[in-house]
Amino acid sequence: MNPKELYESCREAREELAYFMRRLYERGLTTCSGGNLSVRVGAGHVIITPSALDKGRMTGEQIGLLTLGGENLTPQLKASMEARMHLRVYEGRPDVRAVVHAHPVTATSFSAMSADIDTRLTAEAYAILGVPVKAPYALMGTDGLAEEVAAAVKGADVVILENHGILTVGPSLLSAFDRLEVLEAAAKMNIITTLMGGVSPMNGKRIAELDAWRAARK
Repeated sequence: MNPKELYESCREAREELAYFMRRLYERGLTTCSGGNLSVRVGAGHVIITPSALDKGRMTGEQIGLLTLGGENLTPQLKASMEARMHLRVYEGRPDVRAVVHAHPVTATSFSAMSADIDTRLTAEAYAILGVPVKAPYALMGTDGLAEEVAAAVKGADVVILENHGILTVGPSLLSAFDRLEVLEAAAKMNIITTLMGGVSPMNGKRIAELDAWRAARK
């Protein structure tokens, strides 16, 4: 299948990717110029949101197609500046089918603090997110950032990029999006419970039960 035929064959996947990009913007989870999403297509390709286009009006025709080696098969579209980060995640995590990178305000605020987002406040947050990890700062769009994120994501499905934003992964685009949305809600809960006082995260027994539940679903 040549690149043009491959691009046409994944029209439905491109439309879905554009929809989730618009949904991120409509939910206030990113800005019109920020964030990027991608999905594996077959064994050797990735569709990804492009650079320099309004994320709030994204269409399927504006979604790019790359090889896992980084070749842009849609040269009429400028590849996302974070394409290397996405490709390195896929290289290190064969189980990952989708990557979501965005800058939700509350969760991203924790990227500029020493405090962590405690996911143990609710069973849903811990079940969906596990324990997020942090990736050390590296300049956006660089190989350095791609390497830091690729290393961090080996041990978690949610990565907080220092002084930058959030990256989530999953076996589907919906699951990766869900993790980003749940993380933003968990970040808000952290702030609310800190302000109100008397926070009561789940204890070890409850966490152990959820760990077993998470393991059974993999």
